[in-house]
Amino acid sequence: MRRERALDELADTEVEHEDEPGTLYYVRYRAKDGGDGVVVATTRPETIFADVAIAVHPDDERYKPLIGKLVERPLSPHAIPVIADAAVERAFGTGALKITPGHDQADAEIGERHGLAAISVIGPDGRMIDAVEAEFVGLDRFDARKLAVETLRTRGVLVKEEPYTVSVGRCYRCETIVEPLLSLQWFVKIKPLAEPALIASKTGKLRFVPARYQRTYEDWLEHIRDWCISRQIWWGHRLPVWYCANGHVIVAESTPDACAECGNRELTQDPDTLDTWFSSGLWPFSILGWPQDSIELRAWYPNQVLVTAREIIFNWVARMVMFGIHFAGAIPFAKVHITPLILDEEGRKMSKSLGNSLDPMELVRDYGADATRFGIVSQMRGGQDVRFSVAKCDDARKFCNKLWQAVRFAVDLGLPEPPALDLDPKSVYLPLPDETSWTLPDRWIMDALARTIARVTSGLDDFEFGDVAQTLYSFVWNEVCDVYIEIAKDKAPTRAPILRHVLGTALQLLHPIMPFVTDELWSRLGQTMLIEQSYWPSPGAGWLDDAARADMERLLEFIEAVRALRALPKLPYREMRDVTVVGADPPLVALLEAQAGVVARLARAERVHVPSGSDGRPAHSVSRRLGRIEVLLPVDAAFIEKERAALDKEIEQADAEADAIERKLATNFADKAPPAVVAKERARLEELRTALELSKERRADLK
Repeated sequence: MRRERALDELADTEVEHEDEPGTLYYVRYRAKDGGDGVVVATTRPETIFADVAIAVHPDDERYKPLIGKLVERPLSPHAIPVIADAAVERAFGTGALKITPGHDQADAEIGERHGLAAISVIGPDGRMIDAVEAEFVGLDRFDARKLAVETLRTRGVLVKEEPYTVSVGRCYRCETIVEPLLSLQWFVKIKPLAEPALIASKTGKLRFVPARYQRTYEDWLEHIRDWCISRQIWWGHRLPVWYCANGHVIVAESTPDACAECGNRELTQDPDTLDTWFSSGLWPFSILGWPQDSIELRAWYPNQVLVTAREIIFNWVARMVMFGIHFAGAIPFAKVHITPLILDEEGRKMSKSLGNSLDPMELVRDYGADATRFGIVSQMRGGQDVRFSVAKCDDARKFCNKLWQAVRFAVDLGLPEPPALDLDPKSVYLPLPDETSWTLPDRWIMDALARTIARVTSGLDDFEFGDVAQTLYSFVWNEVCDVYIEIAKDKAPTRAPILRHVLGTALQLLHPIMPFVTDELWSRLGQTMLIEQSYWPSPGAGWLDDAARADMERLLEFIEAVRALRALPKLPYREMRDVTVVGADPPLVALLEAQAGVVARLARAERVHVPSGSDGRPAHSVSRRLGRIEVLLPVDAAFIEKERAALDKEIEQADAEADAIERKLATNFADKAPPAVVAKERARLEELRTALELSKERRADLK
């Protein structure tokens, strides 16, 4: 393949094909003996000058009588044979295929099987050369196509034209349309290199993440072709090839003094360079001093992980694996992580033409580098392409602020005295109080921390970066800030050291995604070494605590019920008040009594009252059922009556509107009305049903 803009060769894998609208031209090739001949469908009439045969499928009954006969080329008349080849697709066009080995790779393979010559009529610059009729010489190939169509029409051999989607090959770098041309180039016999690289994948030594790209890699190696490595570019490794004045070819590792065959000293090095991907394929070991057995090579080869894009699995990843095995004796990495593509919110690729590209520097200016990175990472899911939302960067910015406030609170609680001597520079000084002194909230947050460490570590190992980000976001915001810091305001002796330890560990876990903020906050927690120098955290032996987690979940469920009651619309009592618990759940009652301070702080309740009988039940209240108990907040009778009346009216109106819509949809309205109108009515009905359910629940809460 050659790209005319740059006038250099491309390998097959460097050509990207895209479907574009085109035209299929039906052209008659008259029989040499004067018969009708055969009609051929082609998208490239300008290459008719280079046709050397017409091919049909050997089992196609329509053309069996023509096999072996001669037909006339309609441009630059010349007799060419009709041949039979099983590669012909009978369903395409008329089932007869023009064979142009000089300008089509598939045709070249057919031509090689049948011993046909290859003719070139397009030059390296994309213009027609002198192997065509005079009026075509020097025309650009696309202008030549227009003239060819007019000439065929004038000569009465253009049967018809029809729209057709054409697969157009373009250079993966500059998007120039490439042209298959005949030229003398250097190739690497690639199958001997590909087989060990394929075995490495099939035996599990090389693993792709996501796993679907394993098949992509293997498919390519199973169908690999010899690799054209000549490039007509200025920059790169020169081909190690010389030519002597007598025409001999010398391939050598170093510059030869004379031709090995004839002794001639007039040597000229081939002007071409190696394909850039050939040079890049050597990168994993060449940068470490190879071919010398350097200290760096022994220390850092092979590596563990390559992070790259799916577009260069063939061009780069496979070449590195092949060369690594062949030259260095081992695959260069054990895992290949293929990153997702960042799309816009509508799922489109970002491009200048669509005007949907985002400037990363603007995002960094608006939200900060850490928030931008966290916002992107948090949207990753299972290797799927990311529909990027800027709102996620704003969420991440707020998360950074939340983290900052949490550390500031921990610092206000006090920092420990630094150790007198620290023999291990990587050790973290975040001492914990003795576990026997831990309260229920302490045990709960340490259990949550242990589970977070395990999930984050596993997520990083499995490249589930989105899950890692969401896990840390949820842990810091929902468990540390919303619960434990609120509890820590009681300034119990264990709170400060445990909060410092929890936040310090969270900063370590967050550091790969948010390096700048975590580095700064780490130092504010009194740590002297850089956070990236510290050991990766691991949970303590006794941190996992199922009982503490279960008890705190029950407490938080109770607190959420109280908060939900306080959030009821129109409820006038926002200040802290008594909460009454009615029902038979002795374990929960005992838990509430034991953790009265926690409940009071989180539920903003002055007192949790558990009456022994019905006497302690408020005369009027709003309530919520929670398992075997009922949670009640006292309100006055006037509020109850007013709220019941308002809810009864809401329920009556919603019921009436819902009934009317249901009756309408039960008629032929759904068949006759526009789909958009019907959909709107159905959506409104669903909205009313949801509102009814909520209103009835709220009414039931009024006692």
